[in-house]
Amino acid sequence: MPARSRTARARDRNHRAGRFATALLLMLVAPLAAPRAQDTPAAPATINFTQRGVPAEATAENGVIARERALANGRRAAWERLAASAGISRQLSDAQIEQMTASIIIEEERTAPTRYTGRITVNFNPGRVRALAGTSIAGEGGGTGGGTGGGTAPGDAGRPPGPVPVAATVEAVALYDSLQDWLELRRRLKAGAARFEVVAISTDRARLRLSLRAAPGVAAEEFARQGVSMTPGSGAPGDAWRVGLAGRS
Repeated sequence: MPARSRTARARDRNHRAGRFATALLLMLVAPLAAPRAQDTPAAPATINFTQRGVPAEATAENGVIARERALANGRRAAWERLAASAGISRQLSDAQIEQMTASIIIEEERTAPTRYTGRITVNFNPGRVRALAGTSIAGEGGGTGGGTGGGTAPGDAGRPPGPVPVAATVEAVALYDSLQDWLELRRRLKAGAARFEVVAISTDRARLRLSLRAAPGVAAEEFARQGVSMTPGSGAPGDAWRVGLAGRS
């Protein structure tokens, strides 16, 4: 068998050397191309400040108190969902959770003389949640997500321009027969209160937090001149006062 030419043998040597150089280059570059896990910054936790479809249930001596307890239970369940998604382990009281709640929307509800069951949407205030959990939380939604309960934006607040002195802050239950009644009542309450906040809302009532420019008795007289009735409520939590359109509440 004739010997291979010098040119063919040189070509084979060059080919083998090229493959070896390529393999060596890949071995050197691969560790540099793949970042180590410890060198990659952790992404901030992303959570949704609007928790929907939260069950709210409670039993009490009457329906009003059962409703308030159920909403408190629903707020806590919503917070536990949010905290789990953000990796927050801190234990909070019901009052602390309520302070972080921007609003509650009633999705569905069923009332009985001593029991309340329903499903709610809970909107948390992103700033207050971040203040508790730290600034590493990235939010999905702004804590003002909607629901199907009242046909209006949750967390509604009316604030006149400039600082307004507040003489008293009360919780009240607003009663109305229709969406139009609610919108008109809301407009009048905004005009008469230093601050107006919807805490929870359903198709025929809303729980409000009213910051008044005067003591409640005096504020009631001022509201009356605007066609709003303000009378003492049942005394249950969140029902210190009842408000409605004059002649309809």
